[in-house]
Amino acid sequence: MDAKSKLDTELTWLGIGQNLRRIRLSRGLTLKEVEIDSKGKWKAVVIGSYERTNRALTIKKAIALADFYQVPLGHLLGTDTYTKNTDPNRIRLDLRRIEEAKNIPEIKLFTAWIAGSRQDWNGEILSIRGSDILPLAIALNIAENEVLSKLENLNLLYK
Repeated sequence: MDAKSKLDTELTWLGIGQNLRRIRLSRGLTLKEVEIDSKGKWKAVVIGSYERTNRALTIKKAIALADFYQVPLGHLLGTDTYTKNTDPNRIRLDLRRIEEAKNIPEIKLFTAWIAGSRQDWNGEILSIRGSDILPLAIALNIAENEVLSKLENLNLLYK
């Protein structure tokens, strides 16, 4: 099956509705909380209708909703899957702990840069790749092989 045929069979209203609901729930939001967080831009009844596929979602609305949820449009529509990196040297950082920590501006700046460059707006966990260790070591002015223990000592690793 070629890519176009595969996309045609996978992109369904039901699938889009399920993706919308999955994304909202992954953010820990109720329909009412979406309405509150969006300051009324997204009404609970409308979002629920999109999720149940009782109402058609226009491209313009899909783009705005993807922006609200801070996910790529393809992820919202289900055309990309946000595959996880299988790098064995990957380290998962707890962004909540980093945000709360004091005296680590280099790590805060580094994680903000990684999240921004990868458009990873999860806000809770950030996976950094083996190839990210050297730039982080340089930012921290330590040896590359000391990065992991420094992050462990600061209790910044996601467990």
